[in-house]
Amino acid sequence: MAESMYVFGDEDRRKFARLVAATWEDGGLRGRYDGDPRTLLSQYGIAYPEGVPTPPLPARPEGEFDIAELESAAGSVAYTTDGTASSIGTALCNSFCFGDPQ
Repeated sequence: MAESMYVFGDEDRRKFARLVAATWEDGGLRGRYDGDPRTLLSQYGIAYPEGVPTPPLPARPEGEFDIAELESAAGSVAYTTDGTASSIGTALCNSFCFGDPQ
């Protein structure tokens, strides 16, 4: 049987990005998420549907990160240096979320 899937809206992606950043700074918070993710999602203002698997937390990247970059990587639109709009998935997330592919 296929599992159900839930897709965050823009605001929930930003909230989840804040939660992820907080867990990267506080290992105890990550442990709380691992033990009871729905409660922590709720505390961050995310109403996650019952019966749908909760999203895993990504591992913390090496080096410094900025919450604004993380929120952008969570689904906002980025503007490239030439002023054109690009999805974060192609503009930042390839290197920021998954490590530099080079």
